[in-house]
This record gives sequence, structure tokens and C-alpha cells, in this order.
Amino acid sequence: MDIARRFSNFLFGMDCLGCGTTSERLDPWLCPKCREAVRNEGRCAKFPNEDTLCLFPMRALTRSLVHVLKYGNISGVASYLVRNSSLGRGGDAVEFFSVYAKPFFFVPVPLHRARYRERGYNQAEKIAAAFASATGGSVCRWLWRKTFHVSQTKLSREQRQWNVAGAFAARLPAKVPSRGTVFVVDDVYTTGATTSACVSAFGKDFPLPVKVCTLLFDEPATAAMDYVADCRMEWDV
Repeated sequence: MDIARRFSNFLFGMDCLGCGTTSERLDPWLCPKCREAVRNEGRCAKFPNEDTLCLFPMRALTRSLVHVLKYGNISGVASYLVRNSSLGRGGDAVEFFSVYAKPFFFVPVPLHRARYRERGYNQAEKIAAAFASATGGSVCRWLWRKTFHVSQTKLSREQRQWNVAGAFAARLPAKVPSRGTVFVVDDVYTTGATTSACVSAFGKDFPLPVKVCTLLFDEPATAAMDYVADCRMEWDV
């Protein structure tokens, strides 16, 4: 085992973050089987609408990786996922960015300061940095969260919209760039309530186009059920 792998195993352990099995071949977080599964899931990006890019579908494996990114203090998972997505591997995510004017400004969805103190970092900033590194863009903290709200995870579409309505405000530089594209960055796109509230915070007179990028797309229930049925069919065959 090389020195880098030994050091990685010392820091993060030898249990795969995907399946939980112990392996000396982690890279540094996934065993070869789970790494290949992540790369397969990331071959094609998801586009909930024409202005939104999601690098992976929400699956058990990708969800667990984003969970440790948010709550497990393993922020490097953000760049790991981007590298193993269609953005890092020259797929359709690259084409998504190719149609927009540079420079790119990646604006993370902000955490309330109470949540930031609790976690020690904002996972959306780590994701924004990974997107910026992959595209030659920059991270810009042009939004701030005015209010503290409950978690969105168990709320309905209507409840999510109400929960984040008016929660964000723009904090722009004295001189806003005259060209380029802004991308609001979050970890998961579900109903779009959070990112839509962020886009709205820039206001109608903001001079640059504003798009959305996330790691995961939480597909509608029908799509998820179809996926399960397809997998079961392949297994039966």
C-alpha cells in the first residue's frame, strides 16, 4: 500500500462510505465497487428545468455521500463528487456551462450563522468551490440568510416555499461585474424552493443571468419508482 493511501486510511478509516465494507483499496472514501457505481450515476447530468443542472440523481449511495459532506465533517466529498461527475469527465454538464458567458460566479446558498456555528462550515460553499475549480470560475458570497428556518427535508412543496420565502437577501459588491453568469449552488434540488428564493433575492434589475447548480436531484416519486422497477427487471432477467 502506498504512503498516500496509508495516510488516507489513517485519517478517514478503512470503511467504505457507500457500502460500509472494510477495504484497503479506498480512494479515499469508496471501495472500487461503490466508486464505479458513483461514476455510472454521474455519467449523465439531470436537468429539472432549462436553468438548472444537477450532477447526480438522488440514490442511496449519492445521498449517503452528501450526508457525510453535510454532517460528517468530510468536506472533500464535494470535490470528489464533482470530479467523478459528467462535469469532471467531459460529459453533458460541460455542455451546459459552454453556452453561458464567462466569467462564472458561483454563489453558495448561505447558512444561517447558528447553523454555521453548529457545522463549522457551509457545505454549499465547498460545492461551489468544486464547481469553480472545474470550470475556472470563482466563489462569491453574494447572498446572506436573514432568518433561521426548520429543515426542508420533510416538508411538502408548499411548505418548502413558505419556509424560505424572504429568507435570503443579496449582499453585492460595490461594483457588480458587467458580464458573466451567476450560478446559485446548493447540495440537493428537490422542489427548487430554496434556490428559487435565492434567485429572487438578486432582484429583477440584476444585470447578470442567474442559473442553478446542485450535486443531487431528488427525482419525483414516480421517477424513483420507475428506476426501482427497472433495476428489479434487470435483476430478474
